[in-house]
Formats: sequence, C-alpha cells, structure tokens
Amino acid sequence: MSSSKLDHNGRRVLLRVPCYNHERYVEECLASIAAQAYPEMEVIVVDDASTDETASIAEQACQRHGFRFLRNERNLGVAGTLNKIAKLAGDFDFVFSIASDDILPPGSIAAMVDALTAHPEVVGAYGDVEYIDMEGRPLGLMRNDKESGDIFAKVLFNEISIPWTWIMWTKAAYDSFGGYDEGVPMEDSYAFAKMGRLGHLRYAGALVVRYRKHAGNTTANSWHIYQSSLRVLESLRSEPFYPKLRRLYGSEHFFLLSRRHKLEALRHLPAALTRPFRRQFWAGLMNLIGLGFIVDRFIRK
Repeated sequence: MSSSKLDHNGRRVLLRVPCYNHERYVEECLASIAAQAYPEMEVIVVDDASTDETASIAEQACQRHGFRFLRNERNLGVAGTLNKIAKLAGDFDFVFSIASDDILPPGSIAAMVDALTAHPEVVGAYGDVEYIDMEGRPLGLMRNDKESGDIFAKVLFNEISIPWTWIMWTKAAYDSFGGYDEGVPMEDSYAFAKMGRLGHLRYAGALVVRYRKHAGNTTANSWHIYQSSLRVLESLRSEPFYPKLRRLYGSEHFFLLSRRHKLEALRHLPAALTRPFRRQFWAGLMNLIGLGFIVDRFIRK
C-alpha cells in the first residue's frame, strides 16, 4: 500500500540509477528503492563498466527486487548513462535519478509525487537532503530555504539555496530538455539550467535523499565544477539576466580555481574585483600568493 496522501491516478515514475565502482554501497541504495511505498515505479539500473564488483552485486540485487539491470560495454559517464536509460524506459509521468552510493529515505518518492500531483502547474519537486559519511552516519542537512514558485533565477543568483541536484521532473519538462549534454562533467547543473527555467518548482516537505560524502564525489573536483559552470552559462546566454550572472559566476570561479588552477583563476580576477567586499575574494587572493593555509584555518570554518 502506498503511503501517499493523494490519488495519483496511476502516475508512473521512472527511477534511474547509474552505477560506477560503488560495490560498497550499491546494495544498500537498491534496497532503499525497494522499500519505497510508491507502487508505480519503473526502476532501471545501469552499470557504467565498473572495474570492481559493482555490476555483479547490482545485478543480483535487481533480480531480488524486480528491477531492470543493464551493463554498458564501455564507460559512457553519468550523462551518457542517464540518456541511455531514458531511451530504454517505457511510458512515465515523472523522472528522478539517484547515484548508486546514495539512499532514498522511506516515502521520498511518494512525497515528491504528491507535490507534483497537487500542483500540476509546476515542472519539478524537491525536498530535503541529508549528508552522510562513508559509513552512513548523518552529518547534517544540506542548506534548503524550502521555497516554492518561480525561484529559478533566485537559485542561480544564490539568493536562496535548494538541493537542486535532486529534483523529480515532469515528463513534459524532460521532453523539452531533450537529454543531457554528455560533454558537461556535472550533468545535474546543466539539467537544472535547462529544466528549471521552464516553470515553477515545489518544495515537497520531506527528506528525499541521503547523500554520501566521500573523496570520489564529482563535487570534490574544482575543475569539473568550473567546466560545468561554463556550459551552464552558455546555455543561459539568451536570458536577460545573463550579463549579471556571468559577473557573479566569474567572481566565484576566481575563488574556485585560485589554489590549483592559478592561471585560469587570473582570467576571472576582473569579475572578482567587482565584488571586493566578499570573503571569497580575499580568500582567492591568499590562495594565489600561497597563503592557502590561512584560508583553511580561518576562512573556511
């Protein structure tokens, strides 16, 4: 029986699980999906040519839970794998993705479907995200201002913060999106830029993901973040707020690159100089001149 509060009229969720070298975590991830009370789900799990035992563990778990499992012959990356899953899926009304090292809390799918069903004008629903460590211990909640409505530009300009990586999108939004750009390292930022601009978003009022933090996360790689930001900016070139957003991102890129990619950081120094009173500006300058230890000790706390 579903724990959902609303009649969904058989609305179907496509749940995509790309896997790569997560042998320690994939079984727990798939068990958390199987424990969801929402009945109308198509779960497709694709191993992206893992070099450890992820594929065999995932395949056995999928057989137990009745999920569809496939394995890529070569590594396609997350974006390529998500595109592949969408092409393999049957009919669906909503789409959601989760990494194979993360966990779905009980009732998370139903909560997001509830939000989309109760507010058919929105294009996506999101909830709260909890950080966990490699052993699954809680580390606290990700910042979330829990706003609904026309909030796309507010998120882009850091006026509010939501966990936009984990949004359940409507099929209409996904069809307009057309799929992931496989050249963007952080595919979720590109997807948000393309789909978030299509309409309103809705806070679902529930914990929807437990996100595992470890050294293998893409978000730990500053160069990946930078490259993805450039592609996101390019995708928004036609928006009236583009010049302002470019200056903002340039300032943030200065700090992001200032320690390990100093020459590239200098390209963004003019943009950073337009916001000289921000703490990140001075942190970036200290990184550039080799005083990063001061940043670690006093500024990043």
